[in-house]
Order: sequence, then structure tokens, then C-alpha cells
Amino acid sequence: ILDYFNVEKPQLLATIKPQVKDLTKVEKELIKETDSIQKALEIMTTENYSSLPVVNKNNKLVNMVHISEIANAYLEMSTRDIFFDYETTFENVWESLKDFSVIISGVYPTGKIEGRLRGVSELAKISKGDVVITTLFSGHIKNAEKAGAKIIFLCVDKNDQIPDYNINIPIVRVNKGIFKTFKMISQSVPVKSILKHKTFSHFNTTDFIEDIQDIMKESSQTNFPVVNEDGTIFSTIRSKHIMNFGKNEVILVVHNENSQSVDGIETAKILEIVDHHKFGNFETSEPLMIRAAAVGCTCTIIYRLFKEEGIIPDKTIAGLMLSAILSDTLIFKSPTCTPKDIKAAKELANIAGLDYQSYGMKMLIAGTSLEDKTPDEIITMDMKEFSMGNFQTAVAQINTVDIDGLLNNRKDLESAMSTMIDKNNYNLFLLVMTDIVNNGSKILALGDSTELVEKGFNIELIDGIAWLEGVVSRKKQIIPFLVAASQGM
Repeated sequence: ILDYFNVEKPQLLATIKPQVKDLTKVEKELIKETDSIQKALEIMTTENYSSLPVVNKNNKLVNMVHISEIANAYLEMSTRDIFFDYETTFENVWESLKDFSVIISGVYPTGKIEGRLRGVSELAKISKGDVVITTLFSGHIKNAEKAGAKIIFLCVDKNDQIPDYNINIPIVRVNKGIFKTFKMISQSVPVKSILKHKTFSHFNTTDFIEDIQDIMKESSQTNFPVVNEDGTIFSTIRSKHIMNFGKNEVILVVHNENSQSVDGIETAKILEIVDHHKFGNFETSEPLMIRAAAVGCTCTIIYRLFKEEGIIPDKTIAGLMLSAILSDTLIFKSPTCTPKDIKAAKELANIAGLDYQSYGMKMLIAGTSLEDKTPDEIITMDMKEFSMGNFQTAVAQINTVDIDGLLNNRKDLESAMSTMIDKNNYNLFLLVMTDIVNNGSKILALGDSTELVEKGFNIELIDGIAWLEGVVSRKKQIIPFLVAASQGM
């Protein structure tokens, strides 16, 4: 049907329990392992963080950097050997100095720094590739060039005039004193150079919030990285992000019982119910809108909602709603069908520009093809659970034009049914195979309470199978009889 109307298949949610990816207020700040510790400090100071997630060039989480690690690195740094002990790049040095600096000669270098950092007191020791920090009064600019210095950082006052040194290596004017310049350069070392292996907690986007709350509460860690399935960073979260996280909001359509709903429904806020089934034992924490009617299809109710709002559905939506009504009512043959369903279907067919009889028969026949379905898929594609007194039951219904062909795989079907019985502690699993041409259903019953079927329909199961003439509706012709039979057992 979706292909017929060129509609993209909607996403199937396996659960609506709140997951980390549902958090709307998260922190997105991170640091790359090649970024400078100065940049890390700036982010921590601005955002009031004590730690940051560290990612590699592919944006994958590799570590965490804590502010205490940066502080300890400062205490341990040797200025002379800083570029050997903590590998860094000319790009990082420029990032640390650029707000107070200007290139006044030559081309600023790029890449890894191979030499040592030399100050005024060490100008006589300059070797090839060294980075030199000096002043206007040192008199060693030319000597630094001859010794093979890679670059000279000239520390001056902002009002100082710089003479033309006419040398072939780059000179950078830094409007700061030597001590301050040394300090800023020491902040240029990359984050990865100070990191130590550590154990830290991180979460996946698919983790449930209820599962991570205790971990966050008991951990001394304050920031927790969150990664996507491929290991790339998604965000960072703190306890405050999950303290007041609201429930997911849902509207229940074509069902109203928790046992028939998506996993995690008990954690959600139900805004509305639109349904045409009986109401089970469900509770809500606050009032909600309920639109229910004794009709053959919930789309008949939904179409009424369109009309109440004065909205005419487009051809695609009209075609989809028409398909639902024709399917649920077996083109008006089902005992659940009402005049309201017929009227709605005819109006929708007119909007969609379809002959409902011709389209409906083609749709039903196409829908009965089970060639590409596994036994598990066959028994679960339209299965509902019911609590009937002391009995837990599952009733699956399949529309087909070839019941015998379906039962050729009876052994595999029964194996799949038995697995579901054991997994969910069902007393009865009833597979209803509805013949849309001959207007009846063949049933296959499995479980320790198959007598419920025999009593409900006043029949005898032969090898677990029976034919129910004229029975095509699970809602009106199957469930009420099973419920009645369970009350006397």
C-alpha cells in the first residue's frame, strides 16, 4: 500500500522508553586531541566544565581531559624541552599567540615543531630548527638566523617601532613580555600529549535514562560523554540534564491496552486515544482526550476528525485511510462494518480517485501473499495479546486466499507459536486464517488451554484445527466468545 501511494515507510520504534538521544538539552562542547590545552581551558572556563571529551580526527571518543591534568602538566613542563616532551605544531603556537601577534617578516611555518624553545639567555645555544624568543635589545637576531633558527618571536611593547632586520626567516611581533609569551606558548601543546590512560564512564545514545541515573549518581565523574552507534561523539551530559526530563508524549491509535502497545508505554504521557476496540484495564495519571466509536475501522474515526476541523485530506492520505477501512471491513463484508465505515470509504475513494471495489480486491489479494514471510513474521504481523480471567492468550489473524498452502508449513508455524508461548507464558495461542473469498476462518490452536476454544465456539478441534463458518472478525466474532468461555473456567 505504501508503495502504491509512493509513501516512505515510517520508522518503527522498538521502544519509547526515554533514551539519552531523546534529551534536548545537552552539551555539545568537545576538544580534539590535536587542539591545544589553551583551547581546552577556554572551553572549560566559559562553560564551567571540569572535564571535556577528547575526540580523534574521525570525531570518535578516545579519552577525557580533566582540568587537573592540565594544571599538573604546567607544573611538570620544562620550557627548553617543551617541544620534545609535548609534541606540538606551529599552528597551535599561532593559535595561542594570534590575539597579540602579527607576522612582520617571512612566511609563518606549519607542521610539527622539531627544535627547542630558546630564550634570551640561551641565544648562544641556538641550533637548526629552534624557536627563538627574544627582545628588541638582545642584538642576536642576525645570529639566530645564522644558527639555523626556524622562527623568531620578538617580544615588544605595543608602541615599540621594529627596525627592518632584512633576514630570511620569519619574525613574529608579540605585544607581550617574554615571560607571558613563554606561558602562552606552553599552552599550545596538544591535549593528547598530556593525556594519561584512565577509566571513565560514557553512554550510548540508545541507553535508557532510567538505566544511567544510578551510574551518574554514584560516580565522582561530573561530565559523561555520549557516543553514537559508530563511536562518534553525540554530546556530553550532566546530572542536571536528566533530573527534569519529561516523558515522551504519545497518542494511542487502534489500541488502548498496555499489553498491545510499544515497549515502554508505561513511561510515556498519553495525550489521546483514537480507537474502535473495547477498552481494557488501563490507567492514566491525568485526564486525556478519548475518541472511540463502534465502527469497523479507526480510520473512520480519524476521517471524522478531519471533517470536524474542516480539513480535506489530500489524495495520498485519503487513499491510505480508504485502504485501512477496506482492509478492516474486508470490503464491507465483515460483521464489524457499519454504515459509517461505508460512507467514509466512499467519500475517501472519491477524493483519492479510486474505484473502491476494484482497488479493494486487488489490495486484499496482494496482502495475502506470504511467500517472503518467515513463520515468525506470519504469526506476529497481526497478533494481539489478551488477558481473559486466568488465561493469557495471543490471537493472530492472517487474511489469505490459500489456507491449505499456508498450512503446508504447519510444522514451522507451530514451532514459532510454541516459542512465543514459552517466551510470554501464554496459555493459548490461536492462529486465525481468514479466507477472504469463502468468508470464513480456519483456526489453529496451541497451548495448554485449547479447551477454551472448544468451549467458546462449541466445536471439537481435530488435531488442533477447526473451520469457523462466517467468522472473519477477531474483534466481534472471536474475542467475545473466548472471553465468555474463560469466565466459566
